[in-house]
Amino acid sequence: MTTTSILTPKNIQEQLTMLLNDMIQGWDMDILEPIGTDTRLIEDLNFESVDLMQLIVAIEQTFGVRGLPYEQILMQDGGYVTEITVQQLTTFLYQLIPLHRSGPSQPSPSIAAH
Repeated sequence: MTTTSILTPKNIQEQLTMLLNDMIQGWDMDILEPIGTDTRLIEDLNFESVDLMQLIVAIEQTFGVRGLPYEQILMQDGGYVTEITVQQLTTFLYQLIPLHRSGPSQPSPSIAAH
């Protein structure tokens, strides 16, 4: 995905679904339903912390962003969340990617704006 792409929840979810399908393709597991908005990364896809880190790297490469505050979605009340859905991750990315993107299509935020 390029920095000039218009981001919508739908195309973010489609990209996430492709990333997740690519990640689990070689795993020896039976998934009862296709990956969708209600798919849970930990319960349904058996994600572990290393898988979440690999997903974060893939998201950064796919969407051209770095440094998103993933702790906002991965931690709650001082501890790690026990579950995260595709919909929750989609919403998180939709809200934050435009703020962290850099490139010719969007000016970099000034330091004074922080």
